[in-house]
Amino acid sequence: MFLTKGIDAIATITELRSNTSELVEYAKEIERGILIQKNNEPYAVLISWELYDRLLEAESGSSSKASKKKGSAK
Repeated sequence: MFLTKGIDAIATITELRSNTSELVEYAKEIERGILIQKNNEPYAVLISWELYDRLLEAESGSSSKASKKKGSAK
């Protein structure tokens, strides 16, 4: 079993090949990830651009906070 936190749907890589447009639209609609499996194992996550952008902003915010903490520790 594998962790599916933040995942609302699961699709196989074959389904991704056959239904790319529909899966992309669904990922945008649900604003969550779609886990893509290959050989019944997690392989990738399909997310909307908006969610990707928010994740980058969150990562950027947390790394700038971490560098401020390092800088103030000197």
